Amino acid sequence: MKKRIKKTFTIHHWLGLVAGIFLLISSITGSVLVFHHDIDHAQFSEQSTLPVPAKALKIDNSIELIRQAHPGSDIRIPELPEDPNQALKYEIRQGSRRKWVFVHPETGETLSTVAKADKRLVHVLLDIHYNLLSGTPGKILVLLGGLSLIILSITGLLLYRKSLLKVLRFRQRISFKSRRAFFSSLHRVVGVWSLVFNLLLSITGTWIAYTIVQSALTPAASHAVAEDTSVATVSVDGMLKKVRKDYPGFDINYLRFTGGTMTVLGRMATDPSYYGATYSNLQVNLPSGEVRAVSFVRDQPWYKRAITILKPLHFGDYAGLAVKLLYSFFGLMPGLLAISGFFIWRLRNKMSSRQKNSPKAKVAYSSSIPTTLS
Repeated sequence: MKKRIKKTFTIHHWLGLVAGIFLLISSITGSVLVFHHDIDHAQFSEQSTLPVPAKALKIDNSIELIRQAHPGSDIRIPELPEDPNQALKYEIRQGSRRKWVFVHPETGETLSTVAKADKRLVHVLLDIHYNLLSGTPGKILVLLGGLSLIILSITGLLLYRKSLLKVLRFRQRISFKSRRAFFSSLHRVVGVWSLVFNLLLSITGTWIAYTIVQSALTPAASHAVAEDTSVATVSVDGMLKKVRKDYPGFDINYLRFTGGTMTVLGRMATDPSYYGATYSNLQVNLPSGEVRAVSFVRDQPWYKRAITILKPLHFGDYAGLAVKLLYSFFGLMPGLLAISGFFIWRLRNKMSSRQKNSPKAKVAYSSSIPTTLS
């Protein structure tokens, strides 16, 4: 039993030290990115606010001008204006580059442009969180970091499983007797309280990282021929009106224009919030107005629904402010565990180096391993 505990402790100890920097970085960036919409709105409030409220939303007055100005681009409307004072924002994607164009939602007049939207704060934090600013190698490291957090959570549970009830009943608290006692008790208490959340974040994050790595390592398909923007298309406003009529209760939250197709993304009003705001969609052929495909989360088999909800559950932006604050708070816990674990290791090494020939030091070191799992 003691040998098994020591092996578990060794895995937890060294894996924590190796993955500590990653856990700290992903923890901080993830806690901030829970508020990515709010940060973008605050950073670009001047560009997105109209001096005079718009009377109606008329996408037809701007979409063709945007398509003509950016042929072959991946054009998106990340959100429809929620109030009359909000401008309509287009996101133009060309490879890794991002450009934002703010237009008047009624007249279609271009109000302002953010030429390097991929350099904004939120996008930089996303790059750090997803690939550590290191491209494909960084994506692989993020995947390994996610796997590390899963292993650390499981080994931590095995080491301190007898402490669970004590901590949850507030019978075991943070000690201030010494620095070592402080960091050891802090590590234990934080680890217990954040265990479920750490498993949630690590499992969902690892799956997302796996899909990103898989996409990065898959040879890119040959580029499709750019669409002929001179071909007439149906009214976007008319199609959105038709979608709302044919699919009552479908909330439209996001539009994407690629080739001759418009993808309408949203959610059914009766869906659970954790289905996410953009994971149900319809694909519309713009030249003909024909609805080519319909994919609603609620109609998918259970296993596909389970995979789909991994992203909303990881991002934490599927509900209101209370849920976001909860995600942001507990999202910091892996970083706090990495810091406390590092100081436990450092203080233990200092004590060992000072008294390595002392029998008492050996006893003190061996007692630091939770052989009793208490």
